Amino acid sequence: MIGKVLAGRYELAEKIAEGGMARVYRGRDTLLKRTVAVKVLKDQMTGDASFIRRFEREAQSAAALSHPNIVNVYDVGEEEGTHFIIMEYVEGRSLKNYIREKGRLSPDEAVHIARQIGEALQNAHEYGVVHRDIKPQNILFSRDGNVKVTDFGIAIAGDGVTVTAGDEIIGSVQYISPEQARGETAGKQSDLYSLGVVLYEMVTGKLPFSGESPVAVAMKHIHEEIIPPRRLVKNIPEALEQIILRALNKDTGERYTSAAEFLNDLYTAEEKGVVRSTLRRGNYHSYDNEDDGKVLRPDEPDQDQSGKDIFGPPVKKRSWAWLKPLIAVLVLALLLAGGGFLLSSYVFVPEVAVPEVREMSQNEATRTLREADLTPNPEVIYVHDEEIEVGSVIRTDPPAGRSVRKNRDIVLYVSKGPDYIVTPDLAGRTEMEARVMLRDLGLTMSVVREHHDEVPGGEIFRQIPGESLRISDGDEVVVYISEGPEPIEMADLVGYSEEGALKYIDEHELRPIVRYQFSPGNRGYVIEQYPEPGEEIMSNQRVELVVGE
Repeated sequence: MIGKVLAGRYELAEKIAEGGMARVYRGRDTLLKRTVAVKVLKDQMTGDASFIRRFEREAQSAAALSHPNIVNVYDVGEEEGTHFIIMEYVEGRSLKNYIREKGRLSPDEAVHIARQIGEALQNAHEYGVVHRDIKPQNILFSRDGNVKVTDFGIAIAGDGVTVTAGDEIIGSVQYISPEQARGETAGKQSDLYSLGVVLYEMVTGKLPFSGESPVAVAMKHIHEEIIPPRRLVKNIPEALEQIILRALNKDTGERYTSAAEFLNDLYTAEEKGVVRSTLRRGNYHSYDNEDDGKVLRPDEPDQDQSGKDIFGPPVKKRSWAWLKPLIAVLVLALLLAGGGFLLSSYVFVPEVAVPEVREMSQNEATRTLREADLTPNPEVIYVHDEEIEVGSVIRTDPPAGRSVRKNRDIVLYVSKGPDYIVTPDLAGRTEMEARVMLRDLGLTMSVVREHHDEVPGGEIFRQIPGESLRISDGDEVVVYISEGPEPIEMADLVGYSEEGALKYIDEHELRPIVRYQFSPGNRGYVIEQYPEPGEEIMSNQRVELVVGE
């Protein structure tokens, strides 16, 4: 596809991304002289009418959106079976890469970013468009630092019901809502759940759920409760935690009902550092008609646990100063009476040995650790390994055999399988095509140029390593590019008989052109030739002979 021109104006320069349905290229609009992003539907999808309809629907839906936090769609088309969308090219990193670089973001920065994503969703939802794949990889930063939501790759009109393609769940499983995981309709609240996951990841640096497989993660979205963010990072404001927990409520009736409602709390959090009437401390819901708790009203001041009124003057607290001397005396008496027992209970905590769980499945290893009175850390680390099969444990931290205190957190390292790349078949490709293919695979390339009698000039005829071999990321592939047949030195045919000269030309696969000139003393013999003797000539080249008559 590199170098191809679509619609007579969009030239594809390099592939920059690839998803389940389409590839995205950096391209050049030769008419308007600007860089664009070109999204091209994969060939294997063009035979499926449902995928074509979804792709066309994406273009129509996205083209209707115009918002500073949404990537613009400029054009859509089809040419010789290639379906494409022309979009705004955003030259910047993704939110996913930004989180990886920083580990986690400050609450202020996370809310600022989430607010811009929420504004993009509010605009899309107003037009009846549900994104269905909100994740940090689809959130880009423009050069001026503004957030851009991109890749409405599985966006549908709000009344659509299809959420799967065959047996595949549409959407990235770490960020999908429980209703998407169950195969139900993905609505506007599904986008808000996904935004809640993104906000959770920004402030904690971790995903709410991880697992051995996409299905395992999807099931956790349906059945398991998340670890509250403040248990992972203490300095997250309680009000921000309430926003996240409400967004991640599995019950859509208790979740945010609209992006506007979500934004209202984000604005309050950004401006005041707290959330006003829509949240209750200790409750993840926004509105509650039951009688088991008090719902704050705008005219009722919210108070933190210290008794300080966030929106008004400090609340007067009852003084318990008279208890302090009494408590001090009681504590001292307890220490003197049972000091030995308390000291031994604190210092001599029972220890257990970390069991050997190498090559066990993740579930089996987790069960084994718990049986040994140890706590498996919920954050599993997945790494490549040549020997251990995918999904099995490679090692633990602390390692097996080490004595640790009971209930100690144990980190599991689980295999992602071998880290290798399969070499592609480069035969017949040009140098540019090979460079792009190898670069996309994370490989380097060097070139050897040689003459070849059978392969046209500019085409690859050999590679080292050969095709379908396993190599590592960053390895070099040597390609041999044909310079065409090796040239030959033109013989001196002057004085040859016409028959002898033509035989020479035929043996060397040249094309003769014979002219005759009156020369009584040289009748039937070559008296002139072109090219001149000693010049380099190529196969199939014309040779002119002048023969006397």
